[in-house]
Amino acid sequence: MIRSGQKTPVVTIAGVRLSRHIELPPPSHWLWLVWTSAVVTAVALAFYLPALERTGSWWPAPLDDVYIYFGHARSLALGYPFQWYPDNGYSSGATSVVYPLLLAPAWALGLRGAALGYAAAAIAWLCLVDLCRSLRALAPASRWGWLVPPLVVAIPLLDWSWLCGMETALFGALLGRALLGSHQALTTPPAQRDRRQLTAGLWIALMVMTRPESVALAAALGLAMVHGARSLAPLPSLARALGPVTAALTGQAVINRAFTGEWSPAGAVRKLIWSVPYTDGPSGMIEVLRNLVVLLHQGFLRALGGHPHWLALAALVLGGVVTARHRRLTLALAVGWAGGLVMVCLNSTARYQNYRYCAPLLAMLLCGAVLGIHGLGRQRRWRAATLVVAAIAIVAPSRELPRQIDHFARASANIREQHGEVARRLSALQPRPRRVLVNDAGAIPYLSEVPPLDGLGLGGFRGLPFARASVHGLPAVVELIERLPETDRPDVMAVYPGWWGGIVEPFGRRIDGVAIADNVICAAEEKVIYRTDWSTLTPPGEDMDRALDQLDVADLVDEAAHAYRFPAPAGGWVIAATLISERHGGVRRYDAGRLIPKGRAERFVIASSVRSGPATLVLRTDDDGSATAAAADIELTVRRGATTVVAHELVVPERAPDRWNELTVPLAEVAGGDEIIITARTRPWRSFHGWLLRP
Repeated sequence: MIRSGQKTPVVTIAGVRLSRHIELPPPSHWLWLVWTSAVVTAVALAFYLPALERTGSWWPAPLDDVYIYFGHARSLALGYPFQWYPDNGYSSGATSVVYPLLLAPAWALGLRGAALGYAAAAIAWLCLVDLCRSLRALAPASRWGWLVPPLVVAIPLLDWSWLCGMETALFGALLGRALLGSHQALTTPPAQRDRRQLTAGLWIALMVMTRPESVALAAALGLAMVHGARSLAPLPSLARALGPVTAALTGQAVINRAFTGEWSPAGAVRKLIWSVPYTDGPSGMIEVLRNLVVLLHQGFLRALGGHPHWLALAALVLGGVVTARHRRLTLALAVGWAGGLVMVCLNSTARYQNYRYCAPLLAMLLCGAVLGIHGLGRQRRWRAATLVVAAIAIVAPSRELPRQIDHFARASANIREQHGEVARRLSALQPRPRRVLVNDAGAIPYLSEVPPLDGLGLGGFRGLPFARASVHGLPAVVELIERLPETDRPDVMAVYPGWWGGIVEPFGRRIDGVAIADNVICAAEEKVIYRTDWSTLTPPGEDMDRALDQLDVADLVDEAAHAYRFPAPAGGWVIAATLISERHGGVRRYDAGRLIPKGRAERFVIASSVRSGPATLVLRTDDDGSATAAAADIELTVRRGATTVVAHELVVPERAPDRWNELTVPLAEVAGGDEIIITARTRPWRSFHGWLLRP
């Protein structure tokens, strides 16, 4: 019998050491684990039980984005890694590349549909316990470790995110491991320090690949390890500490570029404020400042208990800075919080989804507070004050607990009643839909098992730039759908009409809708199901029978191939119309284009395959609906390097309101690589399409 504290002998069989000295944990360790498990379980039940009462047997998920992760996990289990839906192609839309790896085995073992939420809840529970364990291990002999579990779950706004089914709890566990690994790299004997640095670097890389806002914290932790490396050379220490995260981010960027044409993941392309090409510097800064004000007030001050109670947590973090024990780590957390806040404020959706983008930053503050407690608690003169301040930091935010629990339950019911019901109705449709067009909707394709096309681009599809097109405007999304074979085009849509009027009106016929009451989380009260009709789109290749080259304006693939540029940010807005086309035998054709303001220009480069010689340029435009539609004129210039080859001033004739107008321009000489510049002179120029034809 081995008593507590007694060491086991080393067992050697055939010269192989099977075990090293193992010391059983003291009874206080097991009591602490019981205490931690009880605290985490109590908070989890406080959120889950009311939500389950609202959703019935349906596992509560207060965010539709949870099901996006479920979709990635299912694809991984089926052998389609990094795909939102099997056979849709690579997707960079999953914020965390690590989280689906944990969910996939549960799906493979039989937790299908909404039941995968049970696995997500179990993962969240284990991650929160592991975070508490890591924070306690930073001062293992301290009795202050008993305060760690209640402090970790003290902020109801953060608890909402801990338990919602997203990657936040996993981030918390990896944050704790990264801090513990960094601490061990700073305190271990020199002979083991290099190995500890590399281990910490690996945890840091996993942390950043789970929440990209933590990249500033990663850099600060790496520099802290280099600063505390003492006898080790700084550059090798930096390589071990930050090499893994640098390699991971570089590899992710290269893969994104190879499969999507973008260095950034789809979430950054879609959500960053300055990704919208029409956003200028001043208006973007105003939006950033608006985010900053709202997040500081709602995501931090109110979440921490309001004024002056938020000062308690701030004082504990400050205590970690002024005491020597964990100064480097606490400073790194402070830098990480500030850098992460800047990154979050660049996100156009930061103020939505119950401020979930603040959750990783709140976790950093909590970890800094724990380090402050460990540091201040060692000094006798500060122990009483530390206990009082810690009690305030734990108790003060609790007044938000009823509101957050109620919001969690109502939001879960919203997702179940709207997205879940839409999925049920889609799966019951006859004939069964071939593909559904959605806008960043996770539950609908996951639960219905109808292959999706995400118009916002986070789901990825056949490598086409849907994320980039969606920030240009919905007509640019339609231009990409036009590129697809008819068998790949969605035959149904499940979208919010207010978001997608530019698509549902010309291409949709309403067949069903799901409206909910008491909406607190969905983008609108009603999500509508439409049958689609894409017959007004131009069939692929129809215009190339006589064309030497053509440019389909607002088709981002075509624009990139022709180095097309529009006068951003104050111009080039995407527009669209469906009019009669004489070119196509008098049938109605949809086309997207761009609006070029008066005095500004669009420009593009002719394909290199075009041989030098005469040609005819045909430009498509429309009637803008004004009473002076005949009063427009444009200037057309063809440049070859610094030389102007052709220059024309053209009057745009009066246009019939129901028909496309095609302006014909003879060019005496044009060649591949020439740049064509079209300048709007007296009025805005509505540019839709250009063909370069044989004379």
